[in-house]
Amino acid sequence: MVVVSLALIPACSEDQKGPLSIDSVEPGIVSVASIENGPGRSTIYFTPPSDNDLLYIEAEYSLNGTDMRTTKVSKFKNAITVEGFSKAGEYDVNLYAIDLSENRSTPVTTQIQPSRPDILLVADSMSIKTSFGGALFEWSNTNNAALEFIIHIEENGELIPVESHFSGVSNGEFTIRGMDPVKTKVGVIVRDRWDNESDMISQELTPLFEEKLDKTKFNKIILDNDHDMDAWEGKYEFAYDDNRSTFNHTWAGTGWPQMWTLDLGVSAKLSRVNVLQRQTFFYRHGNPRIMEIWGTNEEPSQDGSFDKWVKLKDCVARRPSLEGGTADEDQEHFENGDEYGLSLDDPEVRYIRFVIKETWGNTGFIHFGEVTFYGQAIQ
Repeated sequence: MVVVSLALIPACSEDQKGPLSIDSVEPGIVSVASIENGPGRSTIYFTPPSDNDLLYIEAEYSLNGTDMRTTKVSKFKNAITVEGFSKAGEYDVNLYAIDLSENRSTPVTTQIQPSRPDILLVADSMSIKTSFGGALFEWSNTNNAALEFIIHIEENGELIPVESHFSGVSNGEFTIRGMDPVKTKVGVIVRDRWDNESDMISQELTPLFEEKLDKTKFNKIILDNDHDMDAWEGKYEFAYDDNRSTFNHTWAGTGWPQMWTLDLGVSAKLSRVNVLQRQTFFYRHGNPRIMEIWGTNEEPSQDGSFDKWVKLKDCVARRPSLEGGTADEDQEHFENGDEYGLSLDDPEVRYIRFVIKETWGNTGFIHFGEVTFYGQAIQ
């Protein structure tokens, strides 16, 4: 018989977590070398103490005079950034050295002077303009700050938030639509990730009447120098069938630029054109990137000459991440399409011509997922 003595089996106990080493020696102090101030933030360059058991450097500061915040960097760094300040000013920051025993050094207090934050810089640049069916918001965001734009519309004499738009692109714009053509006040508040907000920027305006042109009235038209849009599984009419999964398509190797023409079926004062990429190719393949949109109200010459045509727009398709935006903005933009606003000074047109000069994939062919036109049809 084997006898096991329970006394020889060590008792189980929970692991105790704590400092990797234990002493009560306070580390040396942090030495501030210089300060670099920026919009709503400051970077403090420092020399850490020479303690062998140094673990990290910590900055302690207040954004609003009450709530304290901390930011930490590794002992191998020589700079720490404090950010989230809602206005320019002078602020105190305490710097600590912390060692492996979690001893904190005597604080070193330094003063920083962050400049006006991005929410205020962007708010300063904001413009609100009358648009077809709504209002156009435009702004400059030179630091590519990730910001939220809270759009408001007047209701019963009060500005009510209706939707938010998130963007970090350098030159931003957003249009709110679906408004009636009556005088209305609209506004926007700019918010950052620390929940700092600008004052309301508002404007009273009267949106212009806008409607989506009826695609059932569109007609296929092919001029002599147009390209065949029925290549492979594509078909000319698929570009305006309101089906996101279909597309038109040209053959490869047929030269540049590539062109196709469309009869809208009615004369119209156009406000904007939306071009949806072929949805199975994300910013690549034959999706149009650089092109021109031409228009005329006269029946075009069959030889394809541009004598009767007026250029309505030079178009460069956007990808927000190439302008400082995010991957989420890329996806949203891809699903919503490239929207090209047209001028109020542009003439009425019935015929549209797309002249494509470059695709996202630098391919020898082009394809459009869907084209949609807005404005005022002339009866």
